[in-house]
Amino acid sequence: MNTPLYTALLELKAKNQLSFHMPGHFDGKAMAGFDRLLEIDTTELPESDNLFLPEGPIKEAQNLAARFFGAKETRFLVNGSSGGILAMVGAAVGGGGKLICDRCCHRSLISALILTGAEPVWLWPEPLDGGQLWGGIDPAELERAIEENPDAKGVYLTSPNYFGLSGDLKKMAEIAHSHGLPLLVDAAHGAHYGLSPLLPPSAVSCGADMAVVSAHKTLPSVTQSAYLHINGDFPLLDSMLKMYQTSSPSYILMASLDYARAIMERDGERLWAEPAQDAAEIFPGQEKPMGRFAKYKDPCRLVLPTKAAPSAVAEELRLRHGISVECTYGGGIVCILNTAHRRGDLLRLRSALDEADGRLPAGEKTVYAPLRAQSVMTPRQAFFSKTAEASISQAAGRICGSEVTVYPPGTPQLIPGEVISAEAAETLAKAAASGAEIHGMKGGKITVVL
Repeated sequence: MNTPLYTALLELKAKNQLSFHMPGHFDGKAMAGFDRLLEIDTTELPESDNLFLPEGPIKEAQNLAARFFGAKETRFLVNGSSGGILAMVGAAVGGGGKLICDRCCHRSLISALILTGAEPVWLWPEPLDGGQLWGGIDPAELERAIEENPDAKGVYLTSPNYFGLSGDLKKMAEIAHSHGLPLLVDAAHGAHYGLSPLLPPSAVSCGADMAVVSAHKTLPSVTQSAYLHINGDFPLLDSMLKMYQTSSPSYILMASLDYARAIMERDGERLWAEPAQDAAEIFPGQEKPMGRFAKYKDPCRLVLPTKAAPSAVAEELRLRHGISVECTYGGGIVCILNTAHRRGDLLRLRSALDEADGRLPAGEKTVYAPLRAQSVMTPRQAFFSKTAEASISQAAGRICGSEVTVYPPGTPQLIPGEVISAEAAETLAKAAASGAEIHGMKGGKITVVL
């Protein structure tokens, strides 16, 4: 049989690489008993319940998750955190209106703005290391944005960000609530937060009214599975979830969410203590926040600067040492730890990284943080306008018609409605030259509004 994808996955598995990336089940090592997945793949039956009208085991499983994670209610997400973000934003600002947003967001927020017609009021996180990564948001900037936009319908923040950095989310929640606004949080990378004293607090415990968390990123759960935790009253939410989730939800994904909660409830504090403690010893300082406005840093999200070009180091680790990392960024590599990693895994990573960085020549760093830009149209207006393709060298001064995103971490460099600056065009050209994966730019061309 000719099965290119299936064959590629089998070949990848046979390499037995040491993984420091998603998913959090660590090639199945953290999900004992899930090796016969097809046996539990079913559909809506009296015994298996219905995700969109839960009355049996799905309802019970969601209630158990809500109780454990500290939410009023929890919904299982089978279209990943992206589907949850679409539903969350739609429930809060459906029909349009202003939403105060974190500009260094995941691309799914841009999709939500296009679909809802919401007008973003951007908050810009602090750039760090010359723009190679970014940190927290100044709470005073949130206060200012709310005062200048009294008609805003909500506040949307990303916490933690892709680098494991979180601002003072509790303070942000207090500011939003003092103005009667709900706080929506993309906490996709913080599914494990709050499960150990060694980890930062969860978004829910900090006062989020809704928080989306990607269970599959750091917990023993299957890729594409996530939770939506709810602590407020959002009448449109369940209708939005029906719009943005498949009508044939995977029972494998839902069962893995139930499994992840049960494992964390039983052993989470103990399971997270080991990698957090080992990381602190082998990679000192990874638990320390960076910049002025980041209050927390995930000790299990390793942000490792390199002297050599990050892409070359990642390639060297993969081909020479059998180690696959989560991604590169402008100044180094990012590795994600989970509950199945052991001390020997971290020592192997440390040794291989030192060797690779010592063997390879120094390389130029690339700025990945989005640059401040002027928005002259809403994302929806620009997206549905007449557009054309323009080379990146000729795009400066034009209005962006479709998002341009360096991936990962999936944070748009340009979004529809923004004026493309010469500096932004130069940054994208450099990112492309460095080998970065760029969505929204083909053959050196991007979409601009006519």
